[in-house]
Amino acid sequence: MQKQLLLVLFLFIASFANAQSLPAEVKKVSDKYACAGCHLMDARLVGPSWKELAKKKYSAKKMGALIRKPKPENWPGYPPMAPLANITDAEVKVMSDWLSTIK
Repeated sequence: MQKQLLLVLFLFIASFANAQSLPAEVKKVSDKYACAGCHLMDARLVGPSWKELAKKKYSAKKMGALIRKPKPENWPGYPPMAPLANITDAEVKVMSDWLSTIK
């Protein structure tokens, strides 16, 4: 029980720290869709890290398609992402532009 509590606490702190380090416009989109609940900057949480996503170099168009209708075969070994059908093109562009800056 204590290990589970520590794990939950760690994930909460890591998620909070991750969200705090995002640029304001990215944080706004991330908060709206709870992205930080699954993605951290440098480490796997539920989904791949932001750095792993950045390595794919998806265009905004491709990223929008995958966010709206995820394809689990693109990320084997991860649980499938829930579709975000209502994300706007502008929000996708904010995320993809930011991901393109991550090394």
